[in-house]
Amino acid sequence: MKSVGDWTALASGIIRTVAFARALLSCQRGSVAIMLGVSLSVLLGMVGLGTEITFVIYKHRQMQSAADSAALGAATALARGYPVDYALEGKAIAGTAGFVNGVDGVTITVNKPPATGNNTANAGAVEVIVAQPQTLKLVSILSSAAFNVSARAVAIKGASGNYCILTTDTATASGMALSNGATINLNQCGAAVNASGSAAVSVIGGARLNTLSLSVKGQTTVSNGGVINATNGVLINQTVTADPYAAVAMPAVPAGCAFTNKSVTTTQTLNPGTYCSGLSISNSPTVTMNPGIYFIKQGSFSVAGGATVNGTGVTIVLTRNASTYATASFSNGATVTLSAPTTGATSGIVFFGDRAGPTTLTSTFAGGSTTRLTGAVYLPRQRVVYSNGTTTTATCTQLIAFRVSFTGGAAFNNNCGGAGTSAIGGSTANALVE
Repeated sequence: MKSVGDWTALASGIIRTVAFARALLSCQRGSVAIMLGVSLSVLLGMVGLGTEITFVIYKHRQMQSAADSAALGAATALARGYPVDYALEGKAIAGTAGFVNGVDGVTITVNKPPATGNNTANAGAVEVIVAQPQTLKLVSILSSAAFNVSARAVAIKGASGNYCILTTDTATASGMALSNGATINLNQCGAAVNASGSAAVSVIGGARLNTLSLSVKGQTTVSNGGVINATNGVLINQTVTADPYAAVAMPAVPAGCAFTNKSVTTTQTLNPGTYCSGLSISNSPTVTMNPGIYFIKQGSFSVAGGATVNGTGVTIVLTRNASTYATASFSNGATVTLSAPTTGATSGIVFFGDRAGPTTLTSTFAGGSTTRLTGAVYLPRQRVVYSNGTTTTATCTQLIAFRVSFTGGAAFNNNCGGAGTSAIGGSTANALVE
């Protein structure tokens, strides 16, 4: 396949040939006239060839524009989580530019991460390749090479947005409460609270909230030694911050139960599947969770008693069996290190709470537990409680909950590049990098 650079060089040669022909035409000598007559057909062919090559260059520029737009659109979809199929978004944008996948030989390839180039290890990068064979009748006489013109672009989604905590309750007076001397550190990120009351955010009893920013639909209350330290300020009476995972469908829950009342007290490896009436891990084992989706149907996903749990590419879905929904609980020195998948239907989500559940359920992080959860703890219909010295140390942890309260310390980090998460409250600009 010839490159556009090859065609450009050839076009330049044709232009020089045409200039030479013009010089011949201006000559009055008989021998030159004979030479010109003999070569006239060749010159006309060269002019036609130049026209075809110019068309190829023009078509490549069209393709490059389409690839650039498609890559940026796919990266935007990846950052926002909507539409869920970022590849389909990229192909649709290329289609609006006149390159419809599967029509007239057009192929649109979308890769995440890119298959080639400098970003093959970046899960936040999207590569789009637009290709289409071109029929060049005159060029085919001179060369048997395939004239499959293509263009490539790579875009990186913007870094996760300004917030790493979001409360989804918009109706009640209180959405986030800190008390009992709790110190909450939001590193390189802020909190968005959608509660509407005068104490939508409450910081009391010597508690301290250290955050990059704070956006509140209602207002804040600070008393009894409480402190809000917001680097970029506190914004009150704000509009509701959107749920970045609202368009992500919860995985279909399989019928039946692979396990019932599963209790793990010895070192072992667990596999994805349906765990009815809860999954309990305790008595100091080391447990490895293989990649995949774990459905907790009723009961609790409970880790306690000094247990250590590790897993990569894991999503834990808290859902129902009959009419009772599951929760999560970490306590008594548990150490839990889990990371979400970076691709697929649950990309970026390490815990997924059923949206049909009641808002009275509570998941707890307590008792000196250490949690390294990379991804989103997505519990939009549950209350979440942090107490008794919980430690969170992952470089990327988001919390989306109905309401949240802190009576013990916790920390959240927003270094989410490549974690597959979606931005909360906007993002930095997506950018073309290749």
